[in-house]
Amino acid sequence: MQTNVFLLPELINSASIGGSCCVIIDVLRATTTIVTALANGARSIIPCLSIEQATEIATQQQVLLGGERNCVKPETFDLGNSPTEYSSDVVKDTDIAFTTTNGTKAMLACAMADKLLLAAFSNLSAITSITAQESTLNIICSGTNGEITLEDVLLAGAIVHSRTEQPLAGVNDQATLALNAWKEIIASDIPATFLLDKMKESRGGRNLMQVDKVADIQFAANIDTTSMIPTLNPTSLIITALS
Repeated sequence: MQTNVFLLPELINSASIGGSCCVIIDVLRATTTIVTALANGARSIIPCLSIEQATEIATQQQVLLGGERNCVKPETFDLGNSPTEYSSDVVKDTDIAFTTTNGTKAMLACAMADKLLLAAFSNLSAITSITAQESTLNIICSGTNGEITLEDVLLAGAIVHSRTEQPLAGVNDQATLALNAWKEIIASDIPATFLLDKMKESRGGRNLMQVDKVADIQFAANIDTTSMIPTLNPTSLIITALS
């Protein structure tokens, strides 16, 4: 049983991705927001690489436009990238064209995977349960503007931790780094508080605090609030709830 972590999409080993199960992480905030949207009844999420692509889709079909650039909602969009915006009264039975600075790029970069799942702290146990028997699991962190971000590393470490408890578990060096970071969290006296503090200190956390989005960090730090697992169809490139 092998677990690989790639701390940035640029570090992906394409040879190990093809035909495998991949888990994409963008804790602050894309995967957290997508998990929330689907849990609250959204029908699908269409990941887009650019604002222009999302806007073009909106001219062809009825969708909500959601996402951000540099933590800020594009002027013509219906929704930003705050998970609290994606309440059931807003997104139930809707399709959402969604573009973010980092997360959607990471998702589409892994489209060659046989199975592609999206993880957040909010669906951690659901993710670890469904991937427990995967012989090879690749975990991809989105990062922020090409730099490694601690919040993604910590979630990757939590997933690795669930698999290294099994016999004959192998990990790459990036998985070991992520695992050690997570072990520091769970060894603390109050893990939930320590996790939130570390997320606020991270690059992604600092960026959000600069635009008064502390509530989003607090939301994203909550563990196991849903069993929703988003999956990206490698053919249609549309995200839906795993059936």
